[in-house]
Parts: sequence; structure tokens; C-alpha cells
Amino acid sequence: MKNKRFDLILRTSFLYLFGLTLVVGLIGCGPEPPPEIIPPGGSYGDTTIIDVTELPPLRIPADNPLTVAGVDLGRHLFYDKMLSGDGTQACATCHNQKMAFTDNNKAVSEGITGAMGDRNAMSIFNLMWSDNLFWDSRAGDLRELATRPIENPIEMNAKVEDVLVRLNNSVMYQDKFKKAFGVDTIKKEHLSKALEQFLLSITSDNSKFDKFNRGEVALTDQELRGFDVLKIKGCFNCHSSSLLHDNKSHNTALDKNPTDKGLQEFTNKYEDRHKFKTPSLRNIMVSGPYMHDGRFETIDEVIRFYEDVTPNLNVEANRNASDSMTIAPRNEITEREMTDLKAFLNTLTDDTYLTNPKYADPF
Repeated sequence: MKNKRFDLILRTSFLYLFGLTLVVGLIGCGPEPPPEIIPPGGSYGDTTIIDVTELPPLRIPADNPLTVAGVDLGRHLFYDKMLSGDGTQACATCHNQKMAFTDNNKAVSEGITGAMGDRNAMSIFNLMWSDNLFWDSRAGDLRELATRPIENPIEMNAKVEDVLVRLNNSVMYQDKFKKAFGVDTIKKEHLSKALEQFLLSITSDNSKFDKFNRGEVALTDQELRGFDVLKIKGCFNCHSSSLLHDNKSHNTALDKNPTDKGLQEFTNKYEDRHKFKTPSLRNIMVSGPYMHDGRFETIDEVIRFYEDVTPNLNVEANRNASDSMTIAPRNEITEREMTDLKAFLNTLTDDTYLTNPKYADPF
């Protein structure tokens, strides 16, 4: 029955859980043992990832393999307010694990000076396979992304040089950086690499839908109908593969006269005007508000935007709008379809990921 209900692109491609065996370092006198490497296909914590053939290659840098010490260090840094200019905010302040590492139902985030950003805080998971980071896809890798919020005057408003002084004066961090990278002096590259390792380790692959695809549970008739609604409406054109996003940027014709250039700000190409990275549907029901600017408070608003006539009008003003905006059916969604669709979207919530202590505040 399952083979008849689900098309191949999702049915054959979901992530599976595997146990992770860690190499135990020798304890005793002599040189510091090498960091324990987390093998490709493994992840730090209770959930793990494998290299599924339909996914992009694992994006773990050759010069920064995930290690137990490195991921632990990155987790401490992610939750440490020492990284902000006045010691009042951490990365985790705007990325709450219980909300898929988004910002506590806020449309945009507030920085340490009270200044408000103009973008919604993105969720964090399965970044092993993601590229073109940030909403506007301007960052090519996590290492580049990791320190930008620290230095951004609207966000954490710190100088990395000052942060490094604090870290080098911390006995705890001296020890942790020594174990992770074998260094006596902490530099920006070590800070970036540690944050990169923790972010890469965060995995979401144990939702009800994942369990269904592994044959562990059944979906209800309502949830199955909701999947059919997504398929019929063309949502999987962009929310594809087991990642439930296509690793691409699209102009979805949100505005008739968009003011946020999106990717165009960095490429200067008209075809990139108002393009933003496709977010994953995983954990979508706990990560609102939605869109790059958080304009939609509820998932109902998002669904109705894509189903009513407004996008057709906006497409006329956005010559570079995604093809998916014009080929998808535009008939208004019924109340039953809305209820069914939300029931299915709830199956994409991964409680294991939302509560995993390996991703939580270590302090």
C-alpha cells in the first residue's frame, strides 16, 4: 500500500538511525591523544545520519572532521554569551532548540543593542547536506557563516579579536581548544571550526514520517490524505528529497514590488532578484513564523498564500518567479484539505531532535 501512496523521490530516500561507536583514547601520561573522530555517516548524539544516494554529498570539510572534542567545544561556544559584545546574548538566544533552533516565535531577531534585524532566524538541522547558507544564500560554508552573527552590529555586535582575548583567558576554553585542535593559542579559525562542527552535528531524522518510512509506525488516513494534498499542489517541486528542501533559492512572488533583493544583493543578477533559500518542511509546525521576514504567523497563512489568487498577480510583477509558482494548481484549498495537510505536516516534527541533550545548553 505504501508503494502506491508515495512517489519514489520520498519513499526511497529517508535517513536511518545507526549506533555510533566512538574510539576510546588512551588515558595516562605522555602526549595528548588524538581527537576521537566521528566517522562520515555518523553524527554526535542519539541520532545519526547516513549517506543516502539521492542526497548531495556530505559537506564535512576535509580539514575539519567532526570530533567528539570539537563538537562539544562548539556546543559550549554556541550557548556562551561571552561571544557577544556585552555578554548578554549567545547564538542560542535567537536559536531555541525546542523550536527547531528558531527565535521563539519572533518574526525577526533583536540584537544586543535593541536593534531589530530584517530576516527570520532560520532553523538548524541536517546542515551536513546544505550549501548556499543564510536566507539569501550568501555564505558558501558553515565556517563562513558561524562568525558573521558575532560581528554583525545589529546582532551580537562583537569584535572577534575581543572574543578571542576572553577565550584565551579562560582556563576551561584553553583546555577544550587544546583537546579539540591541539593549540595553545585560540585563533579565529579555531573558533569558526568549532562552531562549524557543532552545527554540522545537529541532526533531525526521527520524526513520525521517518519512522513510517522505516516501517516502524503507520500513518493515519488523515495524515496520508495530507501527504496527497502536498503532492497534488506541487509542494514537492521545491520541498524535495529526504531533506524536504531542494538546496536552491527561489522567488516565490511574495510581493508585487519586492524591496528585499535576496540573492541578487550578492550576485547583481536580475534572475536572482528576491530569491531566498527553500526552507525544509521538517519541524515546520514548531518553527514559525514563516518566510524570510517572518511575515506569516501561522502555517495556515502560508498555505493560503500559495493557494489563493494573489501569487498569480505577484508573478506578473516578478518575471524571475519560480516556475513552481505558475505550474502548481491554484484552486482554493478546502477546510478538510487544510486539516489533512496540517495533520501530515505534524508527522514531520522530530521530538528526538527537539529534546536531544547533546544539542542542549551544556552550562
